[in-house]
Amino acid sequence: MNRWVKVAAVTAIILFVVFAESRALAATDVNAFSRMLGKIKTYDFGDSRADIIKAEDMIRESAGRPEMKDIEKQLDDLLKSDATYAAKDFVCRQLSVVGTEASVPALAPMLTDAKYSDMVRYALQRIDGAAVNEALRESLPKATGKAKVGIINTLGVRGCTKAVPALAGLMGDANETTAIAAAAALGNIADPCATAALAKAKDKAAGALRLQVLDSYLRCADRLAAKGQKDAASVIYKQLNAPSEPLPVRTAAVCGVIMTAGDRTSDAIVEVLKSGDKPMQTAAFGVLKNVATTDVVKAAAGELPNLAPVQQAQLLAALADCGDGVVLSAVLSAAKSDDESVRVAALAALGVLGNATTVDLLVQTAAAERGAEQRAARESLYRLRGSDIDRAVVDKLTDAEPKIKVELIRSCDQRLIADSTPALIEAARDTDEQVRVEAIKALRTTAGPGELETLIDLLTAASGTQQAELEKTVVAVARKIPADKNPAEKVLAALSVAKGTDAKCSLLNVLGRIGDPAAMPVLREALGDSDSKVKSAAIRALSDWPTVEPAADLLSIAETSGNQLHRTLALRGYIRLTGLDSDRPAEETVAMYKKAMELSSEPVEKRMVLSGLANTKSFEALQMAAGYLDDAELKQEAEAAVAQIAEATIEEHPQETKELLRKVLESSTSETVRGRAEFLLKRGN
Repeated sequence: MNRWVKVAAVTAIILFVVFAESRALAATDVNAFSRMLGKIKTYDFGDSRADIIKAEDMIRESAGRPEMKDIEKQLDDLLKSDATYAAKDFVCRQLSVVGTEASVPALAPMLTDAKYSDMVRYALQRIDGAAVNEALRESLPKATGKAKVGIINTLGVRGCTKAVPALAGLMGDANETTAIAAAAALGNIADPCATAALAKAKDKAAGALRLQVLDSYLRCADRLAAKGQKDAASVIYKQLNAPSEPLPVRTAAVCGVIMTAGDRTSDAIVEVLKSGDKPMQTAAFGVLKNVATTDVVKAAAGELPNLAPVQQAQLLAALADCGDGVVLSAVLSAAKSDDESVRVAALAALGVLGNATTVDLLVQTAAAERGAEQRAARESLYRLRGSDIDRAVVDKLTDAEPKIKVELIRSCDQRLIADSTPALIEAARDTDEQVRVEAIKALRTTAGPGELETLIDLLTAASGTQQAELEKTVVAVARKIPADKNPAEKVLAALSVAKGTDAKCSLLNVLGRIGDPAAMPVLREALGDSDSKVKSAAIRALSDWPTVEPAADLLSIAETSGNQLHRTLALRGYIRLTGLDSDRPAEETVAMYKKAMELSSEPVEKRMVLSGLANTKSFEALQMAAGYLDDAELKQEAEAAVAQIAEATIEEHPQETKELLRKVLESSTSETVRGRAEFLLKRGN
């Protein structure tokens, strides 16, 4: 025998064996499934779902395999048996996923049974095929009550066109629920026959049935429009846009008329706006964006002066949504309206529709007005996009009067105009104080490390409010320098040559907030300065330090200084630094707070200690806080600290923690603290 013939023969034998084994496996699966269904036959809600889950798994694993036909038949047979309601419900849910037309004979007889109708329709609704629709149509005249309504609904969902004559007849049923369901189903089907039936019924029906007929008729029009049959849809929309129809129907119809107007969209919009019918005008504004061409928005904007103020404001918002600058002149005219709401709407629209030529109007309005107009003008000025807008804002800064200049400066800040920095630095030297202060604030956003030296020069020459704002600005700009690039270098250089006490103090304040380690030796040296003000500034700077490093320096001053102000500043700084995140053990933190409490002579410092202690999650912290529960001056802070710390200690120290929580619950007048204590006590039980 030829070698290749032998190979082919062996391959065929192997394939036959594999096929035979797979068939045997399938048979085994089917038999196993049959046994599983036998158990499920008596299943009831509330029983163990173990068998249900196994059966679901077997069905899922058999999907697309030959044995699925046998499995489906077994499911059908169970429906015909005396199985429990719960078991049949399970079967219907499975058939909704894997069922075919083969299951229709088992399901169809149950359609008219009120007990099973819902579950059967759940399955049938998801099974493809004409046999399902046929079964539903045949069951319809036999069904009553809820079962009948359910069948009607399912026919509608399935879009069964052959059911239209029967459904049309049922719109005249004496049972209103049945009639309404039939009308709704026809709206779902929405074929020409269903549309004709609804058109005929809309003039005869009344009450709730008429509302459903009208809604379904609208759905038919929507279906026609979606298919591109806009002329046919428009006929229906125009029929329903009659004064006699309910407002919701008319509103939808007007939108439909506009959406299907095609080349006559501008005319359709204008017709509605000229009608004086305010609800319809509002509806038209809602769809304007969907049909917005340049001609359409121009036509709509042309009617702006003829509308009532409320509708003018609505149209302005709609025009802004369209985003077509062709209507800018109409919007600018509206900004001069006698009605405030119209002016506000126009100013808001300029944030989208405006250009560089509208900067003047927005800035002047922001400077001259208050309230809603000012807010709208500012927001639009900040929203307008384009480098030409930025240039217009910066170009106007030099020669503007103070009020205008302030608004332009704020715009530089909000618009993040980096190119405005030179002009802002010049404004920081302006003769008007408000201009100077606003420019200094804006420089925090726009200035970079290259401007730091100039800002420091301004700082050392400043005083009062300007000095405080410049300190914040210098810190903000210095922090833009990477930490490993000596962010405090220029400040330290300025400090080394500073002459006046105020300048030195200001620079020390800045160094504390920057937190550059290179500044630490200088600050420590300043603690020994002979000038009390300089020493105070150094203490404040160390108190503002971002890490706990200066804590020992501050503690030493708090313990030994003969100056009461210095002791107070140092103690408060020490308390603040103790509360910063660190890797030290909680016991050490508690010890630091205890030391601070010993040094505290005023209630304000003691309250600071308890406030910081509340964030220390340890039993030692809880005990310390509890020690002040009976102190009249510190009672509230101690109660809050105990309630907060207890969350971390209640599991490891339940008895002691609960006792303290009960004490807090009995005495505290704070609802927040009492609520936290009650919650923890309940959780701990």
